[in-house]
Amino acid sequence: MSQITDELSRVSDWANDLPYYGKIGLCFGLSILALSFTKYIVIKKLGDLVNKTEIGWDNDLFRPISIRALAFVLLFCVNASLAWIDPTRLESIIHLLNILYIFILTSMLSITVGVIIHPILAYFHSIETGVAVTGRNIFLQGFLQLIIWIVGFFLIMNETNVDLGGLLASFAVFSLIVGIALQQTLGNILNSFMLAMDRPFDVGDRIEVEGIEGKVVSTGILSTKLLTWSEELIIIPNNTLVSSTVVNKARGGGDGLPKRLNLLIDVKVAYTEDAPHVKKVLMDIGNRCPFTLNDPGSRALLISLGEYSIDFRLYSWISDYSDEWPARDWILQAISDQFSEEGIIIPYPINVELKSMPAGGKTELHYRRKEARQHAARLQMARADEIHREERDQVRGEIAYLEEQLKDTSLREREKDAIRSEIGSLTSTLDIFDGD
Repeated sequence: MSQITDELSRVSDWANDLPYYGKIGLCFGLSILALSFTKYIVIKKLGDLVNKTEIGWDNDLFRPISIRALAFVLLFCVNASLAWIDPTRLESIIHLLNILYIFILTSMLSITVGVIIHPILAYFHSIETGVAVTGRNIFLQGFLQLIIWIVGFFLIMNETNVDLGGLLASFAVFSLIVGIALQQTLGNILNSFMLAMDRPFDVGDRIEVEGIEGKVVSTGILSTKLLTWSEELIIIPNNTLVSSTVVNKARGGGDGLPKRLNLLIDVKVAYTEDAPHVKKVLMDIGNRCPFTLNDPGSRALLISLGEYSIDFRLYSWISDYSDEWPARDWILQAISDQFSEEGIIIPYPINVELKSMPAGGKTELHYRRKEARQHAARLQMARADEIHREERDQVRGEIAYLEEQLKDTSLREREKDAIRSEIGSLTSTLDIFDGD
């Protein structure tokens, strides 16, 4: 080690004894060596590594950063050479060199942000579901780059010893004027990011805002566009979306499945009808519908006893809310036909006192057959209700068991998260027949 120190000391003494132009030549040669090493060793090795990756964005970043890295090395060589050869001259241009340092580093940081902001946001969007704001990437990229260059500008102004007090005051007044003039616009832009973070809907979802219903066709930094059923394009400012109640009809299908829809159809029948018979007919119709799902299957419930009718609700589920109206049309048509065949009466809301229900030409055989179907339906519905209660009790037992497992302190947090997710899924199953 002492031998190496002695050699370096002799080399240093030899260099210090060189004449002025000899020092310039030595600095020039060392600068060429440093630039060559940076370009053909460091940058080339990094380039080979970048070419082997499949990321894509690193190639876009590598070339501009490489050029600026060479400029930074060249500037450093000039700085170091002047510090050795002529410190007095260095003091006279040190502020200029610092400005160039700041400019190069600011440019490198701005280029880096401009390249990586797109893949970063694309990654976060790929692992999350929800609203993807069109134009958000470009706006965020421009905003961050503007902040970087503003900081760089103030650092450069500080190097030039310029009084920034007046400039800052003017900038504050200008910002206040712009803020007042663009209050709504800035509010829409900021709220677009709020929508992106909260993710209340996604492009393609059917939503309802202030009585306006339509499919989301695009979401921008200023507004969200809906396409209604009558092919009208409705443009809603993001401020309105944030301050209003948004009904997302693409997320209410149970178990968090997008686009699945709980189709509710209310039917009124006369008090002379048998409730299990009506429920059996409605369930059969719901299960036969080509648009409805088999799991969960359709179910009919008696929801109220009205002034002149017994009110039932048919619960059916469809896989895509775009099939809502075809499914509703099919089921209502089938109810009309099947009720006529089964002799089930849909009452009229009129107050007429009748001593007896008119037969309408129906024979005793017709009523006997109807009574037989009612009796069979009552037996079948009793069994279905019993099975339904047993299934609900079983689900409740599973939930209680899983909640007890959460108390186990030996479980890792990832295992507890999986248990909580399972509890949420089972809870959704319990609520699957809830309606409004």
